[in-house]
Amino acid sequence: MEPPFLTRHEGSFLTLDQTAIDHRDMPYLKTYEFPSRFIDETHQALTSKLNREGMIDLGIEGWLIPADALKLYEMVYFCNGDVLELGTYRGLSASIALEASLRARLDNVIVSIDLSGDETESARENLREKPGAERVHLFTVEAAQAVRDLAQSKRMFDFAFIDHSHQYEHVFDVCKSLHRVIKLGSFALFHDFNDPRNSSPTALDYGVYQGVLDGLDDRRFEFWGIYGCTGLFRRIGPF
Repeated sequence: MEPPFLTRHEGSFLTLDQTAIDHRDMPYLKTYEFPSRFIDETHQALTSKLNREGMIDLGIEGWLIPADALKLYEMVYFCNGDVLELGTYRGLSASIALEASLRARLDNVIVSIDLSGDETESARENLREKPGAERVHLFTVEAAQAVRDLAQSKRMFDFAFIDHSHQYEHVFDVCKSLHRVIKLGSFALFHDFNDPRNSSPTALDYGVYQGVLDGLDDRRFEFWGIYGCTGLFRRIGPF
């Protein structure tokens, strides 16, 4: 089977100053070509399962707006292999990745990393009864160290979802090594990439945008689009 046609939305790039706009105005757009607006009914249902603040509500605490969740589902569905998640929290994004994997009939695993042992246990409990939960492997470790450890063991992934921290140095540290665990041609999706707080002089603990652009080597990664408050990048360059 031929791989789906890919569309790069480089025109959606925002400067740091432009990220001050409401990220909810950045629509979900398809990277992979598929015939309808949504991949399947599960994908479409993500647009209606919302709480009063407009966040995705699947019964697991987390902060994803519809465009974030739709893009995450799509990228996992078509990734054709293993998924790395940095920032498990309570398991919301892992549950979406799991559902996409099952619906796509992928024979894969989802490796999810979090710094907090308490959050790892919460996620394990939230995912325990879900079909396919055995394919989600949860670990408690600092994200950049996890990436270095995975690289040392020559572990490679077909997609990564990065949501472990908002702080510049934590994001930068991961991005410097990310090419070592992401396969050539595969994608990484960064949550809160265009959150307005990244450009706020008073939000000193926010620097996702800056950490990504400073940390990713542009010889190895190229920008592919902004959807909701996620930024998508593709591994293009040499190891």
